[in-house]
Amino acid sequence: MNNHDARYRILECRLKKRLQHEHDGHKKTRLQMLYLLASRQAHTRQDVARLLGLHRNTISRWLTLYATGGLATLLATYFPVGKPVSLAPAVLASPQQALHRADGFAPYEALRLWVRQTHGVEVKYKTLYTLVRTRFKTKLKVARPSHTKKP
Repeated sequence: MNNHDARYRILECRLKKRLQHEHDGHKKTRLQMLYLLASRQAHTRQDVARLLGLHRNTISRWLTLYATGGLATLLATYFPVGKPVSLAPAVLASPQQALHRADGFAPYEALRLWVRQTHGVEVKYKTLYTLVRTRFKTKLKVARPSHTKKP
């Protein structure tokens, strides 16, 4: 066994371990592509594309990324920044503090009215709901009516 085969065996073992521990679907497919080539289960880009159910141009693009920047570049995924929050930082901080108080808020409409009275800013219901759920990672808890026979 020559030096070239030994390097492929080491790469194959590393890729197999990485594949087993990867949970991101986008990264896993790219790792599978490399594993198929390293383990010689596929010999051409068309073979890899056929096995993975992708277009050969996608495989070519991924291999170009791998050749230019290595594994880190191949596995880097782009996450768009998204639209910035239109509320001022002070307006954002006060509902978060208010939610942690004991009395809190029952419905989102009460929180919306509180923001309007406190800061004089009109905020849409959906905007507040998204902020509370995604940014503050909490929910407005409302006591549900219970049956009288329940203990």
